[in-house]
Amino acid sequence: MTDVTVAALADLVGGRLVGDGARVIVGLADLRTAGPDRIGFVRNVRYHASAATTLAGAVLSSAELSTPASQILVTDVDLAYAKIAQLFHPTPRARSHSIHASAVVDPAAELESPVAIGPHAVIGRCRIGAGTVVMAGVSIGDDTTIGRDCVFYPNAVVYGGATLGDRVILHAGAVVASDGFGYAREATSWIKVPQLGGVVLEDDVELGAATAVDRGTLGPTRIGARSKIDNLCHIAHNCVIGADTVMAAGCMIAGSTTVGERCVFAGQVGISGHLAIGDEVRLGGGTVVLKDIPNRGEYMGHPLMEKRQFLRLLRKLRGMVERPEAGAEGV
Repeated sequence: MTDVTVAALADLVGGRLVGDGARVIVGLADLRTAGPDRIGFVRNVRYHASAATTLAGAVLSSAELSTPASQILVTDVDLAYAKIAQLFHPTPRARSHSIHASAVVDPAAELESPVAIGPHAVIGRCRIGAGTVVMAGVSIGDDTTIGRDCVFYPNAVVYGGATLGDRVILHAGAVVASDGFGYAREATSWIKVPQLGGVVLEDDVELGAATAVDRGTLGPTRIGARSKIDNLCHIAHNCVIGADTVMAAGCMIAGSTTVGERCVFAGQVGISGHLAIGDEVRLGGGTVVLKDIPNRGEYMGHPLMEKRQFLRLLRKLRGMVERPEAGAEGV
């Protein structure tokens, strides 16, 4: 368990210390249940009452509170919390070289020491960088390159021919480089089109549980550096997703669509194929995109429109539904 003083945590996040900096913190907790060796956080006025009565040793906040706890005051509570949480709960790394007896590893696989290979993992003729953790039941195909300090949670699958950068995280059941949905019609039947491209996941990409990224038809499907994709999402073949883009659960991106950098998609966004989405586009939950979005901004709805316009329309529709029709009384 990591022990660190409140003063050291304040230095870590660049915050201003109020109160006793010598208190020792060993982890994080909810303010309502925290003990004196834990740190909590307040990012909403609704939790000021909890801060006033908490037994926590320290509190992260953006403004000084009335609380018995030591305080670390920061501009961005969420960012500071993330940094402190990573200190106490770091991403798994292989510290020593280990291969479980039940794992199947191709003799031609190149494993840069140290790596940790878990039970019943299947490792093909591939290259895996140092520090990488491969958990139980993971399958990695031939001709795949895995960078350093990656984490593959149980039953993640990487088909052959994929390239993953450093610090890539695949959660349970994620699938990388499965076949794209390609078929040609012949009379009443469908003939499969072999998918010969690969997938490139650049540095620090994270894929949620049961998310699938299909391989390209000829060239690679690509996910840009530091992009984060939530659970149950699908990135179809030949897509290119820009750096620092995030997608919440259930997003579906059809084939050959390009998404720019620093985009934010809420849950269950659907985007049709062969479209171009510009940089810094934000899409509200459930949005359906059937045309290019060249300009940055916030959009929502089906049909797609600017988010402000969508919300105005929604208010008008609600008013029409709630307003009684003239002469309806007594009917």
